[in-house]
Amino acid sequence: MTVTGIGNDAVYANGYKNTRNVNGKANKAYGSAREYGNYLIQKYDCLRNTDYPVTISGSLLQKAAGDEKTAKWLEYNLALMPGCIEKEKAAVEARGAKIISCQCVINGYDSMTSYICTTDDPDGTFAKENAEKRAKEKKEAEEKKAEEKLAEKKQVERRAEQEEQEESRQSVFEARA
Repeated sequence: MTVTGIGNDAVYANGYKNTRNVNGKANKAYGSAREYGNYLIQKYDCLRNTDYPVTISGSLLQKAAGDEKTAKWLEYNLALMPGCIEKEKAAVEARGAKIISCQCVINGYDSMTSYICTTDDPDGTFAKENAEKRAKEKKEAEEKKAEEKLAEKKQVERRAEQEEQEESRQSVFEARA
C-alpha cells in the first residue's frame, strides 16, 4: 500500500481515502465515482459478466462513493445478483422456456429493474411447426387457385363448344330453309 497523502484525519492510499468514523472503525471513501466503479468491477463478477449485464446508474455510483450506507447496500445487492439470476433461469426453464437475454439495472437506492426476454420455444419446435403449417396452407391455396383456373378454362371451352354447336345448328336450319 502506497501512502499518497495525509490530511484532516485521513490517509490517502492507492487513490482511496481511508478515514476513521465515530466508532473508530475504518471507513473507505472513494475520491470519485469512477474509482469506486473500478473497485466494484474488480470485486464483483456480475459487473463483468456478458450473459447478464448489470448496470449501475451514475447518480447511484456517485452517491455510493461518498455514502457508506449506500455503498453497503449496493455491494450487498451486487453479491446477491448471481444467485438471483440463477434462480430466475431455473424458474424460466421450469416452465419449459429459455432466457434469450437478461439485463439488470440498479437505478437508485432501493430501486432495481430487470429486463428478461424469454422464448417458450427453446428448441424451435413451435417455429418449425408454424413454418410447416404456413407452407402447407400456401401450397393448398396455390393448388386451389390452379384448380379454379382449370375449371374456368374448362368452362370457357364448354361455352365455345356450345357456341359452335349452336352455330352448326343454325347453319343446318338455314341450309334446310
